[in-house]
Amino acid sequence: MTSKKKTYAQIGVFLLITFGIMMTFGWKGISGNELEGTITPFEYLCYYLATFSPAIGCIAARYVFHEGFRDDILFPKFTGHFKGYLLSVLLPVAFGLLNCVIITIVLGAGFTIKAENGLLEVIAAISVKSVEFYIAAFILIGEELGWRAFLYDKLEKLFGLHGSIIIGGIIWGLWHIPPLITIGLNFGKDAPAFPITNIALMCVLCIFLGAIMQLLRKMTDSVVAPIIAHAVIDTVCNVLFSIFLSGELVEGKNFIIGCCMLVPALLIGIPCWIYMTKKCVKMNRSN
Repeated sequence: MTSKKKTYAQIGVFLLITFGIMMTFGWKGISGNELEGTITPFEYLCYYLATFSPAIGCIAARYVFHEGFRDDILFPKFTGHFKGYLLSVLLPVAFGLLNCVIITIVLGAGFTIKAENGLLEVIAAISVKSVEFYIAAFILIGEELGWRAFLYDKLEKLFGLHGSIIIGGIIWGLWHIPPLITIGLNFGKDAPAFPITNIALMCVLCIFLGAIMQLLRKMTDSVVAPIIAHAVIDTVCNVLFSIFLSGELVEGKNFIIGCCMLVPALLIGIPCWIYMTKKCVKMNRSN
């Protein structure tokens, strides 16, 4: 088997297992019951199987093709990579702040701290989300181990940097189909032409978020930085959302808010993409 055919086969095995698990268990594990506090142990099991499906696919593909885990992409490399780890926090925070600003502009509301109990409420929100950060980081190992530690690298070998970001983002977006339909993830269920619109917009979002994550992966030569960034987006951004945006402002506007989220993804993702392109050109010239 040639190297190119082997890479195609590795991607095929990865996608078959990853999507097979997600499409089997994702519907039950991400059903919306967690929002009502009625989730059962079986639904928890389905949820974790679904969220860890990329990691399971990665491990299985590496095992089948005797690739193993000899590379050290799975471990943090702090020496000489401080900038990458710093950006793994700063870029998601910038994403969250831009998101809040854009939402307030679009909805015509003021950008102010809404906490009724002042600083104490803000501190309480941050404390709760700091705990959620560690939980999210653990859960997101399941995603990033598959996407950044396997799929994107394999796609780049076949289709180059641009192809890996576009194709990888579309695959990442399609993987979210169960929560997009069952709970209206990010864009709600009031979107026009639901759920087709939601799926298409999620793919666009994942393309540009994928560019951010892949930059961090390349800057640190590790999957740890994307895990941190992904966890910050899923937790710290929610803190900013809860502090600056009132429930009355955003109620019933899920689709508009989801579309607003695309703007910071573009504003941050495109420069990251351009930066990676320039780096690749320099590396090719030096070789």
